[in-house]
Amino acid sequence: MLALLFASAIAGEDVAEIRRLRAQSNAAIAAHRPTEVRRLLADDYTALPGSSGRPLDADQTERRLAAAFADPTFVTYVRTPGWVGVASSGKRAAETGAWYGLWRKPDGNMRLSGVYQATWVPSAGSWRLLNESFVTLRCGGSKACGEVD
Repeated sequence: MLALLFASAIAGEDVAEIRRLRAQSNAAIAAHRPTEVRRLLADDYTALPGSSGRPLDADQTERRLAAAFADPTFVTYVRTPGWVGVASSGKRAAETGAWYGLWRKPDGNMRLSGVYQATWVPSAGSWRLLNESFVTLRCGGSKACGEVD
């Protein structure tokens, strides 16, 4: 029983750490600092972006963020975890939640939104993102939504 309580406490600490790292990622994106986002990614990270669904590696993701940050209409991406769970082995964790992206377009604020899933892995005493998959479900607020894949 004591081992189960100890394992549960460790998992709770890991969940709190992953939520903290997600908040750190959101803050780095809001501040338009792609290298800070990159530090949270595992070396073999992959992403499936919300609209195109074409896989990106860590370097491509960093370049894509840098390009978004260079767009004067881009404001931020925000990921809001709904659930985080750690595998009983402690070798991976899953995160699911909702995300949105915000751009200030001439005809209004464009907001893309949807759901995401992420896999985290332990690395050097912390957690790193191994992969993320985003699905765009809605776009509103601007005619530019018609240009979204």
